[in-house]
Amino acid sequence: MRRLSLILATALVAATANPPPAMADKKTDAVIAGAILGALIANAARKNGANHRFDYSTDTAFYPADLPGVTCYSRARTCYQRGNYSAWATRRVFG
Repeated sequence: MRRLSLILATALVAATANPPPAMADKKTDAVIAGAILGALIANAARKNGANHRFDYSTDTAFYPADLPGVTCYSRARTCYQRGNYSAWATRRVFG
């Protein structure tokens, strides 16, 4: 991530540092600045995306027949007894 930021900063400095007279028009400078700014915004948006690694909202709940009052979640591999986490039930169901 830092490497990309360093590359983009170097490109920005190189683009704004005394270009040769043949390349010194405002349209080209605006296009280069826009591309660099767009890359920086895209990078920031990608870094701030939601982390769905521990999103168990779509997890399947099941109720073991031999353990009344226990709810287990297969994806999270955890069991709850009356709304509280139960290590005993989790070990018994998932091993």
